[in-house]
Amino acid sequence: MQGEKGGARQRRSAVQQVISIVAMLGLLTASPLPAVANDDGMYGAYGPQGPRLGEQLWMLPSGDPARALRATVFRPDASEDAIPRRLPLVVINHGTSDLTRLSVSMPVFYWLSRWFVDRGYIVVLPQRRGHGATGGPLAEAIGNCSNPDHFASGQVAADDIEAVVSYMSRQPFVSPDQTVVVGISTGGWASLALASRNPAGVRAVINFSGGRGGHAGGRRNAVCGEDKLIEAAAAYGKTAKIPTVWFYSRGDSYFGPELAQSMAEAWNRAGGLAALHLLPPYGQDGHDLASDRAGWDLWGNALDVFLNSVNAPRIAAGNKGSGSRLLSPASLTASK
Repeated sequence: MQGEKGGARQRRSAVQQVISIVAMLGLLTASPLPAVANDDGMYGAYGPQGPRLGEQLWMLPSGDPARALRATVFRPDASEDAIPRRLPLVVINHGTSDLTRLSVSMPVFYWLSRWFVDRGYIVVLPQRRGHGATGGPLAEAIGNCSNPDHFASGQVAADDIEAVVSYMSRQPFVSPDQTVVVGISTGGWASLALASRNPAGVRAVINFSGGRGGHAGGRRNAVCGEDKLIEAAAAYGKTAKIPTVWFYSRGDSYFGPELAQSMAEAWNRAGGLAALHLLPPYGQDGHDLASDRAGWDLWGNALDVFLNSVNAPRIAAGNKGSGSRLLSPASLTASK
């Protein structure tokens, strides 16, 4: 009983912290908060939509019932007289910096998000446990550099992603069987771990520069437990039935092309479906190939082809959303 009361206090405190953050940003209005998806009012949208791609702050469940995730949600525009409809969902998962993980801002990945919003997707960017405003211990870091457990670390991070996918798939504005999961760096690795579970409704997984243990000891091209990454990739691939596409730059200083090739080969030999694209060097570090508009020219066409091949929806490819309105608030209410 004491633990339950403590958990309730922690949940109430988490909600109060988010409301304080939103208020400081000037996002709260005099109108009540939207309906939320559980009895204690913990999850759902906080504050109105902003002008940038309908940006909105949400609280979402994690792999730990006692800690909620903060998330950024973007959504396509809709004409004023449009009938609300269910849209496909993409969940984009961030990487990790040991130096800045607790002070990092909310994930946005504007240009990657924009790529999907232009194609008619609701975009959700959860901030996993141990990062930024979500806070708490870094549950997904298991072991140390000399003896890392990359398999288990990926699975813990995947717990957060799976909780987000499950919750958002129940929303009335989301098509529950048209979800794509995307990850960058450790988020890419976590997305591959999720693929090994074959969650219902997930059509495809997209891995940008995924891995763990990069820049070991602060050194470029040094990886903690490189062999264990390859072994874990094989273990994930053994059970994964979801198609995956992998994008790595030849100029990536965290996870170079040889390692990417080895992981993809291990995945496929184990029975998984991984389409690897080794891209040219990009900017100062190819690890950032999903970070800006120029990246579209490297991976955009290949990603379109991949999504077509797995019958993932492309409602409005190339639509810039000009001259239209945001989806009506009534159609964006969270539900159980």
